[in-house]
Amino acid sequence: MEKITVFNNLTRSKEVLKPIDSNQVKFYSCGPTTYNFLHVGNARALVVGDLFHRTMKSMGYNVKFVRNFTDVDDKILEAARVRGIHPKEHADEFIRECLTDMECLGMLPASVTPTVSESMPEIIQMIQDLIKNGYAYTVDKDGGKEVLYNVPMFKDYGKLSKIQLESLQHGVRVETDGNKKHPSDFVLWKPAKADEGWSWESPWGKGRPGWHIECSAMAKKHLGKTIDLHHGGVDLLFPHHENEIAQSEAANGCPFCNSWAHNEFLNFGSEKMSKSLGNVVTIRKFTETYSGAILRHILLSVHYRSKLEWTEDSITKAIGEIERIHDFVIHLYGEQKTAPANPAELAHVKSALVDIKAELANDFNVPGAMGIFFGVIKDYNRISKTGSDENYIFELIEIVNFMKAATGLVHDYPEEVLRQLNIARKHLSGTDNEGGDDEIEKLLVERKEARATKNYAKSDEIRNRLNELGVVVKDNPDGTATWSYK
Repeated sequence: MEKITVFNNLTRSKEVLKPIDSNQVKFYSCGPTTYNFLHVGNARALVVGDLFHRTMKSMGYNVKFVRNFTDVDDKILEAARVRGIHPKEHADEFIRECLTDMECLGMLPASVTPTVSESMPEIIQMIQDLIKNGYAYTVDKDGGKEVLYNVPMFKDYGKLSKIQLESLQHGVRVETDGNKKHPSDFVLWKPAKADEGWSWESPWGKGRPGWHIECSAMAKKHLGKTIDLHHGGVDLLFPHHENEIAQSEAANGCPFCNSWAHNEFLNFGSEKMSKSLGNVVTIRKFTETYSGAILRHILLSVHYRSKLEWTEDSITKAIGEIERIHDFVIHLYGEQKTAPANPAELAHVKSALVDIKAELANDFNVPGAMGIFFGVIKDYNRISKTGSDENYIFELIEIVNFMKAATGLVHDYPEEVLRQLNIARKHLSGTDNEGGDDEIEKLLVERKEARATKNYAKSDEIRNRLNELGVVVKDNPDGTATWSYK
């Protein structure tokens, strides 16, 4: 089992991941709110969580991975009201859509995917524990009872975000609630409103939970009081994750999580992607246009703790790299293993796998691992011209299988991936090819006939038409021709 180091935002330093239970890593990642289709900014957090899961498993760890769905939320209630359906029906519909997107992104299933609505007994119990321990209190609100967390009672508040309680600004974006004992106090339980359409019975009357308490309760239910690793987007670090710590440790009387990892934002042209900015591309729209393989590749093209700048060039670069990988895989599996052994080449490729694992064990450094992998591909393209040793091919296959399992950036059906890349190039080129691929194949047959009969005028006419369609033709040494969109 490889040692993995993680940049722990609790200590602001890299630390070796040391599971509480030597037989299992207890890993929690904050999942999506299921009120609409997810955008590619959401996809970064999902894919990074999947990367952690894959890499730990590939390094020999037994991982219990919990990723929740927030299916109780103001936006869900409002969307369901507009549609005239029950909020659960609306939320369940978009859970299914989320799962479709996750599959398209090549994500492994989590061990457990709890929802807020099914976790209500645990949520209510944790709130009761907080009241009993003196960290929460009730106030009258909207004709019912609201439960609030008393932030100053938790002396370690701010230990994750490094924000001092006294420095927090209140009343700037929203008017401070006069019912609170302290401006930073946050809601654990809110009373039901007449038109919301979804509420639960509790010791404080009908209502529903605040946002932060949900993850604390679900993590405890499925992973226990103390977990090894918690992940989410950097936007969740404060207040969501800070509040999770305050709730869990006050309720359970022990540390909540030993290591916290956060992925940075995805920016559209230098602006953070969000629905409020109006620059959103949904996962569904992108993958239907370009493919899940391309989106996953872009999202893992920079280290998860670095900002990712989204541009059209990102798509072009990803297409080229994915093509290079999967051309290599196709040639590798068709290689004739007839050349004599070369000890130096064999030793070099064995060390490459060790180095790839070391990069991924170093805070999940995918770009570092990919740099070594592309070096392996470059060496293979040179060596394979004269044939390859059977043991050398075996070691290459070991690398491919490891990269497939640990990163999800090598795919099972390389020919299908290349076909998707060609479609993606067509979309990027902006060509309107009503005849589709059949027209191009027909033109290539006519081109071959024209060149064979030295009908250069016809050949030029076909070349011009292919150029209009955004097609590049490559003539191969064996007399065949292959094509792709520009």
